[in-house]
Amino acid sequence: MHSLPGVKTIEAFHAWRADPSQCLPAALDIARSHGLPHADPHLFSTGTNLVVALDDRLILKIFPPLLRHQFMSECLSLAQLGGRLGVPVPEIVIEGERDQWPYLVVTRLKGVVGAQAWPILPEDDKERVLGQIGETIAEVQRAPVGELSNVEPRWPEFISGQIEGCRARHERLGLPQKNFWTGWTRFFARRRRRFRCTRRRSS
Repeated sequence: MHSLPGVKTIEAFHAWRADPSQCLPAALDIARSHGLPHADPHLFSTGTNLVVALDDRLILKIFPPLLRHQFMSECLSLAQLGGRLGVPVPEIVIEGERDQWPYLVVTRLKGVVGAQAWPILPEDDKERVLGQIGETIAEVQRAPVGELSNVEPRWPEFISGQIEGCRARHERLGLPQKNFWTGWTRFFARRRRRFRCTRRRSS
């Protein structure tokens, strides 16, 4: 049996995930232990966790112990949104755990990754896709929260964290700095004050 490593930091996990010779044998061993197909796997380089397409029907997602909350959130979200949206939602086939790493096997949706499709779409199609994304977001927001309300982090803390890391994240992705951050810095400061006031009123 291939054991999963005892990573202590996200950086260590990312280094392990970036090396197929280390991460792929463990993923395929999990698939093998459930009798799932694994002859032609595809390792996705994007995303936060380890994601492997086992074939054209199944996806294996492995979460490090540091990101167990994401596993819980994904399980609850898929169960909560199934049948409530106008777009397909992956179905959970297997939930499991190995060496304190939780994992999911879910059905694979048809289509291509958005980052691949977007550059070749005509502008009219881009507008149509953006409208469909907006409609889907609205459907998600109308769905009952259910047990997701108990998952950390809470919304105010999550938004505050996103605001704190926004500038560094976008600069890392290559966003030009000149004349961009002046207005956004003031906007983020106002949003941060609003969330702090909201927490005080709700406490």
